[in-house]
Amino acid sequence: MPTNEKKGITVKIDAELHAEVRQYLEQHSMTMADFVTMALQDELHPKIEQKEEKSMEKMRTLAFQVPEDLFQKIKDYLHRNNMTQRQFVIGLIENEIERDLTERQAQTEAQEPTEDQDEEETEELTEDAAEEEYEDEIEESEEELEDEELTEDEESEEEELTEDEEETEGMVMRM
Repeated sequence: MPTNEKKGITVKIDAELHAEVRQYLEQHSMTMADFVTMALQDELHPKIEQKEEKSMEKMRTLAFQVPEDLFQKIKDYLHRNNMTQRQFVIGLIENEIERDLTERQAQTEAQEPTEDQDEEETEELTEDAAEEEYEDEIEESEEELEDEELTEDEESEEEELTEDEEETEGMVMRM
């Protein structure tokens, strides 16, 4: 919601805090307006949600070392955001775990077949079964036709044999 219109803020703070702010501004080459704007933005729109610390859970220690320059950046960040190291690290861990769980859940849901997919697979199986049944019926019909043709050929052969036998019998009688 940045606009070109600027408004002034005047506040009275302790001399020690004022000296600390001045020192910070010099170290970071910032103006008072930049500093107050950043502080207000960070306070009004924090980057990491601060969770309530009222927990009766058993606590464990998590310790690690970081390079000096990173430590200074973290320290500055914590100061700007009015956070403790503990709040910062726990917030990072909780956010990452939540992101990971959401991602894994999405992958699991993507792997599970939906009802539509189940219906499509059932239809495909039914169509495949019907097609196989149709092909089997065609094969049976073809086999029956072949059997009928064989039967007709056998009958023709029998008729020919019968005529030949009659001729042979007739010849024998003539003799």
